Amino acid sequence: MAGWHCPPNCAEPENARFYFDDPTRQLVVVEEHVNGRRLNIEATLAQFHAQVQTANRSIPLVVEEILPVVHSGITAEELGITELVSERTTWFYGSSSERKHNIARSAANFYGIVIAPGEEFSFNKYLGDISEEDGYKPALIIYGGQTIEGLGGGVCQVSTTLFQAVFWGGYDLGSRLPHAYRVGYYDDGEGPGMDATVFTPLVDFTFTNNTEHYLLIENYYNQEFESLTFKIYSTGIGRRVEKSTPVFENVQPPLADRWEYDATLAPGTLKQVEWAAEGARVIVERTVYNFADELRDQDILVSDYIPWGNVYQYGPDVNINNLPRNWRDLLDENQGEINLND
Repeated sequence: MAGWHCPPNCAEPENARFYFDDPTRQLVVVEEHVNGRRLNIEATLAQFHAQVQTANRSIPLVVEEILPVVHSGITAEELGITELVSERTTWFYGSSSERKHNIARSAANFYGIVIAPGEEFSFNKYLGDISEEDGYKPALIIYGGQTIEGLGGGVCQVSTTLFQAVFWGGYDLGSRLPHAYRVGYYDDGEGPGMDATVFTPLVDFTFTNNTEHYLLIENYYNQEFESLTFKIYSTGIGRRVEKSTPVFENVQPPLADRWEYDATLAPGTLKQVEWAAEGARVIVERTVYNFADELRDQDILVSDYIPWGNVYQYGPDVNINNLPRNWRDLLDENQGEINLND
């Protein structure tokens, strides 16, 4: 049967998406399942053999529909999704409007995903393409060891938040890489060594559902509090997760401040586009115990961060040698951008 190919209208089935209704403890459909379509080779061959000796040379392909396992009518009980098992929040105070937009846009791709027992989850699979056509805006990204403007700046807020929820859920960590340097958005809360960068299709974050129950992923973007929360629902199996205090090695001081003139800025504008951070190797250890409080797993996460310095951009009419004494405070109070002519 080699050489048989599915016609263009064949497709893999797509799972339904849900959220968990806490009061009723039931699943609520937010996106209906999509049946797959598969070529039935045996039935098509039977049609061929039945008509090969006839004058009818037109043999229809037999294509059958495939119902996904996680269909719209499945219940929480059937999937073993009964309670909240892990939850983590990160914050993005002071982010640009473009970065906030990209966080909300990319987070929507992960709402309601169901992960089967033993399944390996790929962040990039659900993230999809990063393009203007897909609704992303230019914002600051870390690329090639520097901060530049690129499409999708802010997506790593999503991957980092999900990574932290997975970390505390005790699931098997697969591919995870830190950022080139420490980022304040991610150091707040969990501290350094707990970020996860992605750069589709080259750099991915993956983990495996190492339980006998399905997982349901929800996330909540909060514009008012400038926060993103990921929740994982499943069946609690009595795991206990411990995280060590981060160990710092080879600590290096931040680089010197850098000033860049930008003629495209409005006259009098001063803005901060990068923030100083120490370089270091940061080591975090995770220990996972089972329901009997026996050691199940240990992970050592090593994150190598290069030192970084503040970077300021200024427009016409700005004398960087004669700034107000409180210019740093003004930048902090105004999300990193001020106009000295106001």
